[in-house]
Amino acid sequence: MGPNTEDNGTPSEFLTAAEVAAWFRVGLSTIYYWRASGRIPSVTFNGIVRFPRQQLTAWMQQHTSCPSALSDQVSERASETRPRTLTHRTMGAAAARVRRRMISSKNPIHHGDDH
Repeated sequence: MGPNTEDNGTPSEFLTAAEVAAWFRVGLSTIYYWRASGRIPSVTFNGIVRFPRQQLTAWMQQHTSCPSALSDQVSERASETRPRTLTHRTMGAAAARVRRRMISSKNPIHHGDDH
């Protein structure tokens, strides 16, 4: 009998934060953060926090994205394209793009030609 079951072997209606974290495969602090910010449903009994299993299941279904037929078509088209071969030129171009992004992120406020 696992931690998510009652003495009679049926799943419990209310889960602990640790059980929810294991179920969602996230950290315990993430569950507490989601609860504090009102992202996931929870109830409090005499100061003890529990998470209703049915409401969590519904919440999870609302926040789960499913691939559509359109995304399947896009991935098929993308798989038909040939990847670029890695050369010194393509690697150098990629490095230059990274450098430009790094420099622009360090100086987020830029006012044109004002120096």
